[in-house]
Amino acid sequence: MTDFTIDLTVFQLLNIYKKRKVLDFFAEPLFGDASGRAYHRVSFEGETALLMTVADVKPGEFGRGDSFNDFIAIDGFLKNNAINVPRIYAVIPELRAMLIEDLGDTTLFKMIEGDRVNKVHYVKEAVGLLADTQTKIYSRTEFNTPADKRKFTKALFMEEFYHFYEYMIAKRVYDVPYTNLWSKLEKHFSRISSELARLPYCFSHRDFQSKNIMKRGGDFYIIDFQDALMAPVVYDAVALLRDSYIELKPDELDSLLRHLWNIDKPMQEYFNDYNEFEHAFYLQTLQRKMKDAGRFVYLNQVKNKEWFVPFILPTLGYVRNALVKLEEEKILELLAPFIPEFRSGRREN
Repeated sequence: MTDFTIDLTVFQLLNIYKKRKVLDFFAEPLFGDASGRAYHRVSFEGETALLMTVADVKPGEFGRGDSFNDFIAIDGFLKNNAINVPRIYAVIPELRAMLIEDLGDTTLFKMIEGDRVNKVHYVKEAVGLLADTQTKIYSRTEFNTPADKRKFTKALFMEEFYHFYEYMIAKRVYDVPYTNLWSKLEKHFSRISSELARLPYCFSHRDFQSKNIMKRGGDFYIIDFQDALMAPVVYDAVALLRDSYIELKPDELDSLLRHLWNIDKPMQEYFNDYNEFEHAFYLQTLQRKMKDAGRFVYLNQVKNKEWFVPFILPTLGYVRNALVKLEEEKILELLAPFIPEFRSGRREN
């Protein structure tokens, strides 16, 4: 959008929100992310709000839907279940634009970046948020959200595994030929995808990580929930505790994982015991972080977004750790010649 188009869109949205003309305002662009959404902070009459515009892209990548309309529907669903999300002030569907509540700039990621000494404390608070969110949704009575109409299938898990292979191996330059590698990996990934698809499922945010958790005052808020879907119950726990942007030491992860198990009553309903829960967590870690590693390369190569590159290494560390935890030595042996990060001597997390 041009500056003129942005100003005209803001003017129209403010008219809807305030039910009168607001002529004095300023729209400042904010840093984008990996999505097709763009944000501006709008200042007016001593207030601020966020303009969110959503690109009109073909839905369906990795099982996603229409992120504009899905955001609105899921926002209402989460509000109805007493989960903190930003308020929507005004919407113009034909422009795929909306004015939403400005929650500030304090994400969990920024909290930890500014106070690394208390990293575990902050993540533990977020674990509490996850447990509370899952508990509230567990007792829901509404089952007609966009998230209920899509789910992680074996085919979708496999699509994401192939994304890892395509961008982490096939589209990176190596001296070692990788002919027939996919056919060798495919049987292992198919087995893992089948096991994941047999796990109990629940409503999942899909990207419950430090940049999508905000704090204002003493309250946490969840953002970027438009891609929610039905997924294995450990999916959001993996997104949070194996967050590529925040690295946890092995003992920190173990402590936080046990804390989640102890306070998340629905999780205890889904699994027979902690060992079963932990196995599912590492199985989902392997699949999710492989997809993330490939995605970071894709965003760099295809979208020219260089700021994701530093997070490839810790993400691959999670992959290697999960392979070891799951005793998947054959997969590790197949990948090792093509993933130099596996041979770097990096400490496993």
